[in-house]
Amino acid sequence: MDCFVKAVMEPTSDSSSSMFDTCLRFSLVFVLGCTAMETARTVPYDGDGGTNSGTGSSGSGLPCDVDTMLKNDCRSCHSKPPIGGAPMSLDSYSDLIAPAPTNHSLTVAALSLMRMQDASAPMPPSPASLVSSGDLSIFQNWVNSGMPSGTCSTDGGTDPYGTPVVCTSNTYSTAREGSRMAPGQACNNCHASSGEAPIFALAGTAYPTAHEPDDCNGVSAMQIVIVDANNRSITLTSNTAGNFDYSGSVALPYHAKIVANGRERAMSAAQTNGDCNSCHTETGASSAPGRIMAP
Repeated sequence: MDCFVKAVMEPTSDSSSSMFDTCLRFSLVFVLGCTAMETARTVPYDGDGGTNSGTGSSGSGLPCDVDTMLKNDCRSCHSKPPIGGAPMSLDSYSDLIAPAPTNHSLTVAALSLMRMQDASAPMPPSPASLVSSGDLSIFQNWVNSGMPSGTCSTDGGTDPYGTPVVCTSNTYSTAREGSRMAPGQACNNCHASSGEAPIFALAGTAYPTAHEPDDCNGVSAMQIVIVDANNRSITLTSNTAGNFDYSGSVALPYHAKIVANGRERAMSAAQTNGDCNSCHTETGASSAPGRIMAP
């Protein structure tokens, strides 16, 4: 699923019960029109998406505090290789001191610092949370001191979507109706053909990994945060099948992110399609890299 922005959260009273009176689930891109999903940050991002073949160790040549800051704030997109539309990797010392692709007079590190401090176009982009003052200070001090190299070489920062197909829960939904039916499937697509089931403003399924099969039960207690075009925030919670849904009004386009245990994974592009699983399929469709994945 895609979408989100930041605002005053309005948790729904019972997001799991109203969720799928027929079918539904989330995909970090609550969109009515899907686009690349991942381009925010995971806090902290600990590389729990497996490794991608051909990648090296993360943070090679960086001071460890800088490496940790980048891992926490940037590498859910600026990994090696970059994902979610990110233009470059922030994985190693050589990545940071290279000329910025959009301004060759600046290093990637210098331009990154400018974006972190840019109130009108911040990085990470909304709806991801901004870099904390402590992390910003670490990065700013490093850039201002001439970007000295370090000795940190921590494995991580790799593509979280470079993982195999697996049903992590090892359980499949057999429900024929209700909020726990058909996890992973596109609810509205299915409901429209039946002519009887409700059409949701937002619906999808949250999973622990990127490529999980249809009907596999997802992960519960994930918060899916939607910020619509009126800057109104809507918070949904995935049920025991991983499903979530919302039938209220949503001003388009909207932004979305998934939040759990102090971490978050956000979509960079605004969305207009609320049938999240229509893009967040097992293998990904319409530029989505796979399932709506827990941070």
